[in-house]
Amino acid sequence: MRIRGRKGQTAVEYVLALCALLAVVGAMWYLVLASQKSVVRTENLVSSDYP
Repeated sequence: MRIRGRKGQTAVEYVLALCALLAVVGAMWYLVLASQKSVVRTENLVSSDYP
């Protein structure tokens, strides 16, 4: 029984590590999208006809 409990704990730790990795990837993806929007906005301001 004790070995099975450790296998279960290992599985839980792998699932938690996977969730943490997905959270980091999601946050990085959000930052990339936000920076792309910022670049587009900056390009629009620079290329505008205002003096």
